[in-house]
This record gives sequence, structure tokens and C-alpha cells, in this order.
Amino acid sequence: MARKIFVSYKFSDSGVQSLLPYPYQITTVRDYVDYFQQILDANDYIYKGENDNESLADFKDETIQTKLKDKIFDSSITVVFVSKNMKALNLPESEQWIPWEVSYSLKEITRNGRTSTTNAMLAVVLPDEYGRYEYFVEPLGCSHCNGVTWKINTLFSILGKNMFNRKAPNSYVCSSGTCGQLHTGSDHSYIYPVKWFDFVKNINVYFDLVSQIKQNIDDFNIRKSV
Repeated sequence: MARKIFVSYKFSDSGVQSLLPYPYQITTVRDYVDYFQQILDANDYIYKGENDNESLADFKDETIQTKLKDKIFDSSITVVFVSKNMKALNLPESEQWIPWEVSYSLKEITRNGRTSTTNAMLAVVLPDEYGRYEYFVEPLGCSHCNGVTWKINTLFSILGKNMFNRKAPNSYVCSSGTCGQLHTGSDHSYIYPVKWFDFVKNINVYFDLVSQIKQNIDDFNIRKSV
């Protein structure tokens, strides 16, 4: 059975690298979603997110929530596109759609006698308008470990608290004595973070990975509420 993919993202965020032939033409996260839909179609996945021609922006919040519930309930993997300006700093997180979509994706929901289990989860980090990722992930600059820092405290709380949340983490201390404790392996996070260009090279690898992580969900401390 084809996997069904829901995508959570900030539609209008233009702080992303151009996908267009003209580097100074404005690109938004929605352009990345359109590109991603083409990849899903080519790999026989089913896209369950909002289509570009069916904007929900003009509906009342209750109507939007109902439509989103239907889409998420009928999906098995949620992909969150992390972008530099995804958070509205003037609004509480509880009043923004991405945290709500993540929360609903993590819950087990029963509707009309059918139960939808917790979705597998990916956080795909998009490059900023300069083609860089340092707003969220940057190298430690250590020749001993080649580690990176994921700035999970800059994300919506429900995203950050579901990363590096394995109950018994696989980790080691860098021999340099300056980098601290580093996570190892590919099962350190329930919501697994990955850079856009790594992800699109082989989406199947990452979908298989998070599906395996989901099978071991009891190994993680899951935060389901915004």
C-alpha cells in the first residue's frame, strides 16, 4: 500500500533559497511543497496536504481544522518543512497551525470506529535565501568528531522536544573535551531532522528510517501537546 504523506509548513515564508532559474526571483516554502509533490508522484506516494489551488486561508479556523484533521488522519507520515521564518513571533505557539498539525500527527485518534496511530515524523530543514542552514544546524568545527549542533530551542516547542528524545540515547563524549556529549546512530529523534538536499537525494531512505523509528516508539519520550 502506498504511503500517504502530510506536509506541515509556513506557506508564505520567503526566507528560502530560490528554486527558480532566476536566483533573485522570490521563492516561498509553497514552491518547495510543489517540488516535493512532484517527487512524491514520481515515487508513487500519496500527498495528503493542502494543494496549491485549494488554499484554506479564507475559511474559518473551525473549517480549516476539520479539513486538516481529515488529511492528517488519513496519512502515515508527517513531513514538517522547517524554514527560517516559520514562527510568527507575535503569536503564541498555541495559535499557530504548524504546532497544532504536529500535535495532531503525534496523537492516536479514533473516528467512526477507526483508529489512526501516531504518524512517523520528519523535519526537513530548508536552506535559507543564501543557501545556508546555519539558522538551525551548524558544524561544531571540531576535527575530532565532525559533529553538528541542531538548534532545537529555536523551533516550535513541540518540534524541539520531540528531537533527541530517545529514553536511552546512544552517545559519546568527544575526545577534544570541548564538544560535550554527542548523539550517534540514526534513531536519536522521534521527529528526525534532515537537510533538504540530503532528503531529496533519496526520500525512500528517510521514509523507511522514520517508519522504523515509529515501530520503536516506546523508546522515545513523546510530547503530544502544544
